[in-house]
Amino acid sequence: MLRRLPLLIALVIAVLLPLGTTASPAEAACSTPKLSKITVKRSTVTAGQSTTATVTLSCTPRTRKRVAVKATSGIVVPSSVYVRSGHRTRSFTVRTRLTAVTTRGSVSATHNRRTVSTALTRRYAYCVSPPLSSLTVSPTTIVSGNATKAVARLACRSTKSIRLVVSATEGAVAHNAGDIWISRDRPSVTFQVTARARTSRLAATVKARKAGSTRWVSDTFVATANPEMCMPSSRATSNVIYAGTRPTTVTFKQPCTLDISRYVYLGTNNPDVKVPSRVLVPAGKASVGVPVYVADGTRAGGSLIHSQLSVGYAPGAWAHHFDLAAHPGLESADLNAWADDNGARTVRSHVDLGFPAITDTVVRVESSDPLIPLPPSMTVAKGTTRADIDRTITAPEEDTEVRITATFGSQRRTDTVLVQRSFRPGDPVSLNRQTFYGGGRAGASIDIGRPAGPDGVPVTVSSDSSLLTFEPTAFRPGHTVASLYFDVAEVTESTPVTLHVTAGTHTYDVPITLQPGLAAITLPDSATSDEPFTGTVTLTGVATVDTPVRLISSSSSFQVPSGVIIPAGETSATFQGVVHLPSSSSGSVRRLDAYLGRLYTSNDMMVSPAS
Repeated sequence: MLRRLPLLIALVIAVLLPLGTTASPAEAACSTPKLSKITVKRSTVTAGQSTTATVTLSCTPRTRKRVAVKATSGIVVPSSVYVRSGHRTRSFTVRTRLTAVTTRGSVSATHNRRTVSTALTRRYAYCVSPPLSSLTVSPTTIVSGNATKAVARLACRSTKSIRLVVSATEGAVAHNAGDIWISRDRPSVTFQVTARARTSRLAATVKARKAGSTRWVSDTFVATANPEMCMPSSRATSNVIYAGTRPTTVTFKQPCTLDISRYVYLGTNNPDVKVPSRVLVPAGKASVGVPVYVADGTRAGGSLIHSQLSVGYAPGAWAHHFDLAAHPGLESADLNAWADDNGARTVRSHVDLGFPAITDTVVRVESSDPLIPLPPSMTVAKGTTRADIDRTITAPEEDTEVRITATFGSQRRTDTVLVQRSFRPGDPVSLNRQTFYGGGRAGASIDIGRPAGPDGVPVTVSSDSSLLTFEPTAFRPGHTVASLYFDVAEVTESTPVTLHVTAGTHTYDVPITLQPGLAAITLPDSATSDEPFTGTVTLTGVATVDTPVRLISSSSSFQVPSGVIIPAGETSATFQGVVHLPSSSSGSVRRLDAYLGRLYTSNDMMVSPAS
C-alpha cells in the first residue's frame, strides 16, 4: 500500500489543477526571497506633500521579511518595513520636507545584502510665511582682508520679498547688512562678508534672521592673519657673515603667525651677496631663516661687503629692507723664519683677515712638517686683523721647505718657507762687489748664503798684495752677512788681486780688481754769478772702463750735473756748471764734492755777483 502513495498524490494534484496550467514561480512560496525592485507612485512631488513607495520581492516568503529603507536629505521614510508571509510586496508612505529649490533625491531599499533604489524629485513649494532654513558660508577659511560668500536660504518660496537682518562677529563686516532682501519667487540671497586685515587669527560667526522674527540661522568661518601684514620686520639674530664659508642663516622675526604655509620672496642690491629667490615659512612659525652666501674672493669696497636684503609677499613687492654686512674672510697665511743675534731660530706663523674681525674668529691651521709645530687653530680677536704664533725651532740638518695651510670655511690659504741649515765650512761664499778704487778706505760684504750657527763663524782675510790692509771680521750667530773693511793704496793702473777668505776651517780665493782712484776735482779760482764755468775731475791713472764720478754741492745755488763719466782710456773729464747768487749777495765761496766709490775729494771756488 505504501508503494502506491506517491501515485495517489500525483492523481489528486492532476484532478485539482486545470488541464494545461502550472504554478507561477513568483507566486510560489520560498524561504529566501530576493529584493526585486522599489517603486514610487509619483516620481515628482511638491515639497511638503507625500507619496507611496512599494518594495517587491522575487517570490512569496513563507515568513515575514524585514527590508531596510533609506532616503536622501529632505525625504522622510521609515527605517524599515516588513513584507508579510504570503505576500510579495509592501507599500509605505514617503513624506517630503519643504524646499525652496527643486531637488533630486532617491529612496532605496536593502534586503539580504541587495540594494535597489528609485528617483524622487521634490519640486519647490510656496509658503505664506516661509522660515529661513539655513545660512552657509563658503569658503570657511579666508585670509583676513578678503571676503567670503554667505548664502541665506528659505525653507520654501514666497510671493513677497523678505528683508533679512544680518549680524557678524566684531572684525567681520557683512556688505549692505541693513539692506539684504530675498526677492519674491527666489529661494535664497547671497551676500559678502569681509574680515578686516589683521595680524592674528579670527574665528567669526555670521547670522541672519527675518525682519520681525527672533529665530536666527548662522554659520562660522576662520580668517587667518594677513600675509602682507605678517612679513618679516626685524632681525632676530646677528650672525656674522664671512665670504667663502658655507651659507650663513640669518633669522628674521614676523609680527604674527599664519595658519598656512607661505613663501616670502627675497632680493639683494649686491650681486655678490646671494640669497634664494624665496623661502617657505611653515604654518604657525613666527620667524624665517634666510641663507646668505658670499663667494670666496669677493672684495670689499670699504671695510666690509655691504648689501640690502629686501623681503616681500611677491617679487618686487618689497615690504621691508635690512642691511647686511659680510666680511671678506681669510686674506692670507704667512710663514717667516729668522735667526736672532744668539743664533736661535724663530718661525712666525700668522693668518690675516685683511679687515678687522667682527667677532673672535677661529682659523684652522696645519703645518706640513713637524719641524714647525702649530696648534689646531689660531684665533683672530674681535677688532683685529691678524693672529701670530712664534715658535723657536732647532736648525735642521738639511734645508727643509715647510708649508702652512690655513682654512676658514671653504677658504684656504697657504704659504711656504725654506728653513735653512746652518753654515758649514765649504759652503759657497760671495763678495758683493769685485771692483775697488785705490787711494782710500774700501768696504764690502761677505755673504755665506745661510745663517751662522750658535757659535758664529770666524773669518780672516788676507792677500798676497801689499796694496791692501785688512781689519778683522766675523759672522755673528744667526747672520748670513759680515762686513769687510780694508785700506787700499794708491794705484795708477788696473791691478788684479786675489783675496784669501778663511771662514771657519775653509779658505776661499776671491778675485778683485783695484782701479785708479780720485786724484782731484779742479775748479776755477773764481766765477761770476749766472755765468758758466768749467770744472775737471782727474783720476790717479788711466781708466780701463767708463768710470762715473758723482758731483754734490751743499748749496742749491751751485748748479752742476749729478755726475760726470771719465771714459775708458782717459784720466780726466770736464763738466759745465753755473752758480746763481741772490741779488743782495756781495760774493761767497762755494764748495763742490766729488765721490768715486768710498773715495771723496772736494774744492772751493769764489763766486762774485753779476756786474
